[in-house]
This record gives sequence, structure tokens and C-alpha cells, in this order.
Amino acid sequence: MEELNQVIRSGRYEEARSRILTGEEGDADGLAVLLELRDWLRLKEYGKAQKLLEQDGDLIAGYLDVPRAKAAIEAFDTEDEGRIVSYLEDPHLSAEAWAALGLVRIRNGHRQEAQEAFEMALKRDPGHYRAKTNLANMTLEAGQTDEAIRMYEEVLKLNPEYALAHHNLGAAYRKKGQIDKSVYHIKRGQRLQMQPATRPPRVAPGASAPPPMPERRPLLGRFGSRWWWWLLVIVVVYWLLNRQP
Repeated sequence: MEELNQVIRSGRYEEARSRILTGEEGDADGLAVLLELRDWLRLKEYGKAQKLLEQDGDLIAGYLDVPRAKAAIEAFDTEDEGRIVSYLEDPHLSAEAWAALGLVRIRNGHRQEAQEAFEMALKRDPGHYRAKTNLANMTLEAGQTDEAIRMYEEVLKLNPEYALAHHNLGAAYRKKGQIDKSVYHIKRGQRLQMQPATRPPRVAPGASAPPPMPERRPLLGRFGSRWWWWLLVIVVVYWLLNRQP
């Protein structure tokens, strides 16, 4: 079990998940929280990531420094380059750190450095569809429309409900004069943007991979917010004190 938990600690989530799914004993609850954290970071839903750390940080404290992770997310959100670089080698946060650094660099006009940062994000996390979308955007801006289309389609295999990829794929098809495809993807992106952010499916449709782990932890894990736990205690005490003799 300790060997498998070390795999989790090193950030090799897919290996750990596969081993747990084949019956090896390991910290499935901690891994589930880390996978959820990664999902929210990929989506750039930093508020949800911070909330998860508040509620379930105790389940992953053995793998990462929770206060440090909160500080990292704050740095990503504020695009503080000086602080972001502190997390470029972190096994759990490095992919998002590189993706955030890429955005800072591209906004500063450093396109080559931005591309390298997005590529590093994908090296650390091949499923980081937002970093891949940013690379596709740069490819489209460079006039390589067919290659950009191919990259956006790869993004949608990773997350079929990523609104920005649909919208930008529609723009790429419009450049090629393929209006029907353009309209479809732009409308699809608009509909998805109007929906609340949700975690993408663990495995893209048609992909060959093991079944996903459950999205949530056992019952007590859901009471990561201590408020719910105390509410339950109060209700039980009230019932005991007021039941008929």
C-alpha cells in the first residue's frame, strides 16, 4: 500500500488509478480528491479548486502541502509570474503552473516562450486540454488552419464539453469556408458557456481505457465541510430531547 501511495505522492495519478482499479490496495479517497483538484485546475475553475482544498484537504495532506497549494492557486489566478515559477516542479501543480505562465508570457508578447510553457504543461499533464487549446490558438493565429483544426479536435476528445475549443474550432472552420461545421461548433460552444462548469467525463467517448473511479468519496468524505456534520449532530440531539416518552 505504501508503494502505491508513493506513486500518488509523485503525481502519477493514472498509474495509481489503474492499479487501484485492478484491486491493489491504496488510498482511493485521497486519489479521488487529487483527480478532482486536477479537473478544476484544468478548467481554470480556481474558486472550486480552493473550495475543494477547504473541504477535503485533510484527505490529501499526506501528498501535498495544502496551504502551499492554496497559495499556488492564488498565484495562478492573479497571474503573478514571480510566484508562479515557484511551482513549476511541483508534482501536483506543475502542469497548471506552466499553463498559467504561458498565459502571462503570451500577454507580454513573448510568443515563443509562451509556446514552450504550454508544451511543458502538456508534458507534465498530457490531458491538460486548456494548454492544448492555447497551442491550437497560436497555431491558428500563425495561419496553420488545418493543423489548428486537428489540435482542436484532439482537445474535444479529451473534453467533449469544453466550450472554448468548440468556439475556436468553429472559427477555424469559418476560415476554411466550411460554414455548416463552423455554425455547429460555435453554437455548441455558446450553449456550453451558458451551463455551470462541470468536471469532464473521466474517459472520452470511444476511448480505450479502464472504467473511471467513482467521482465522490464515501459518505463521511462528503461531510468534508464540518458545517454539515455539526448540523446532523444537532438534528439528532434535538430529536432525542423532544421525542415522546
